[in-house]
Amino acid sequence: LAYIEWFTPFPSAPDRHHGPYRILRSLRGGERIASIVCCWQILCSVHLIPNFGAIVPREWTSDTV
Repeated sequence: LAYIEWFTPFPSAPDRHHGPYRILRSLRGGERIASIVCCWQILCSVHLIPNFGAIVPREWTSDTV
């Protein structure tokens, strides 16, 4: 089994300032939409890069985020 958090579909064009496509978390009533699915149902994976803003907090590490 795999835990999946859903995001909006890809827009028709990438972000004009940064190049990558911009997506957002899918929400229902302000809550994240998630599912638990069988691994055989997963067609492909996607790597997402976070939008940190101007500064990434220094206290964030690979162990704490």
